[in-house]
Amino acid sequence: MNPTQGGWVILTSFLVALVLSIVHLPEGWPEWFSWLRPSWLVLVLFFWAIEVPHRIGMITMWIVGLFVDVLLAQPLGLNGFILASVTYVAWQFFERLRMYSVFQQCGVLFILVLAAEVLRELVLGLGSSRVWNWWVFLVATMTSMAWPFVYLLLVRIRTGMRIE
Repeated sequence: MNPTQGGWVILTSFLVALVLSIVHLPEGWPEWFSWLRPSWLVLVLFFWAIEVPHRIGMITMWIVGLFVDVLLAQPLGLNGFILASVTYVAWQFFERLRMYSVFQQCGVLFILVLAAEVLRELVLGLGSSRVWNWWVFLVATMTSMAWPFVYLLLVRIRTGMRIE
């Protein structure tokens, strides 16, 4: 078995998630509509971390998070910490998470994304005069609602490409 088999698929899925994370909404749309965007990177990371945990590393996720910090102009290390934390939780419980139904995994994702978004709002609020925003619940809700579709898509890709 080739240990790098399917590595390009995993990398491509992360790149697609990065692009979906930074795509801007059209000019005329209201600003609040951006809160309806799920956390694509966390969705893809969560899938690969519970399905093939030996292929996803915390250092790699930290570096991807630093790249996201630069792309989104956020404090350096914030997204790295968030992605590394999600990776750690998925690593610790990947056997249990695999046994959960997709809808139970939605609940776990809701809690993880809610904690990540609250942390992000706290850090961004400390660094500037931003007002606390309760839309973080909407991001966590949209991410957990998108999980079944992302899960089914990535499972088909994983089985089709025979990624081990």
